[in-house]
Amino acid sequence: MSSRKRTALIGENLGIAMDVLFAHKLRSGLVILGVAIGVSSLIGMVSILLGLRAAIVSEISSYQQTVLLVQKFDFLVSGFDESMLRRKDIEEEDKQAISSRSKTLSHIAFVIEGQGIPPTLSYQNQKSRMVAIIGTEESLLHIYSLDLADGRMFTDTEVSRGAKVVVLSNSPRRDLFPNTDPIGKKIRINDDEFTIVGAFAERKALGEVADNFAAIPYTTYQANMETEMDMPYIMASVRDDVSLEEASDEVIQIMRRQRKLKANEDNDFDVTSLDATIDFIERLTAPIALILSAISSIGLLVGGIGIMNIMLVSVTERTIEIGIRKAVGAVRWSILWQFLIESGTLTGLGGVLGVSIGLLGAHGISLLTGLPFSLSPFFILLAVVFSISIGVFFGLYPAYRAAALDPIQAIQYAK
Repeated sequence: MSSRKRTALIGENLGIAMDVLFAHKLRSGLVILGVAIGVSSLIGMVSILLGLRAAIVSEISSYQQTVLLVQKFDFLVSGFDESMLRRKDIEEEDKQAISSRSKTLSHIAFVIEGQGIPPTLSYQNQKSRMVAIIGTEESLLHIYSLDLADGRMFTDTEVSRGAKVVVLSNSPRRDLFPNTDPIGKKIRINDDEFTIVGAFAERKALGEVADNFAAIPYTTYQANMETEMDMPYIMASVRDDVSLEEASDEVIQIMRRQRKLKANEDNDFDVTSLDATIDFIERLTAPIALILSAISSIGLLVGGIGIMNIMLVSVTERTIEIGIRKAVGAVRWSILWQFLIESGTLTGLGGVLGVSIGLLGAHGISLLTGLPFSLSPFFILLAVVFSISIGVFFGLYPAYRAAALDPIQAIQYAK
């Protein structure tokens, strides 16, 4: 058969499939809805995951400087074992040693981040959502390339005396002071009162995820909030004329001398860069996306069983029609194609609907939570193709039964 005739036959069968779909609207609609639910769950989860990955990579890539981290341990790059818990915590003296001896770093900051449940901030009768509290110093402003919308960063003097001052990010500022200037106002963090000295500008890359924190002097954090779970670390920006490897080697040597480690002793700290976080995110999200796809595929497989059941019913209902078509010359593969196209059309429509619902759902979640979302055309195409494939696969047996019907017995079926 020529390609033109084959194309015409496929078009004819597609038309028959649409006629059957509209003739049994409720049954077809339920099948399409079942497939759409499976596809939408896949699209929604993967789009949020890929959006987070893209936003994190964009956020880190937007930093104007290469950033080094000195930590007790870094499970992202070097893995983790119980012996690392026995390592000495990163201390302020380590930061002072690096500051006084390093020739490759431009800005250095001592940082403590809370590991427990974040507190809420309050101002008069207003309360914020839960906010991450960061204990740090003024140099973090330059390391992270942060901009101030109002006020200032706390000074070295305020850090040295443990002043109760705070700089708000955009999210808690919007919660507590939507229409007023926050500078000079006093807010409560847990049971302590802090004076607002500054407010950071909004950060676009991660939305509210990156805009939901408050910075206080690390000395104030140590005196009022530090717990055994918290692990202080050092952040530093590498000078533009120095390579990352050169800076890392220098910091390692400084830390080894500071910790008085012998030549045969391993490092009891880790030095990594934020660039390593990008590699980790890339390695992590790819298998997670595949796992989510596999989990969502279970729902599609269940829908495929429903497709097989519906198509078997359809073959039984249309036995006379099949007999007449075969009696007037329709060959077996033509009948086979007819039912495969019908089942593929049903699941294909479900796939398209599911993609639309999934993207709308991901967009809604993004608006409610501030989580970014993104989806590549590859996953959209994969979802639609896979849904069609499910229909074709589970339609094979009903299509084979239809193609194998004897035309005389099929015509006599109504008697």
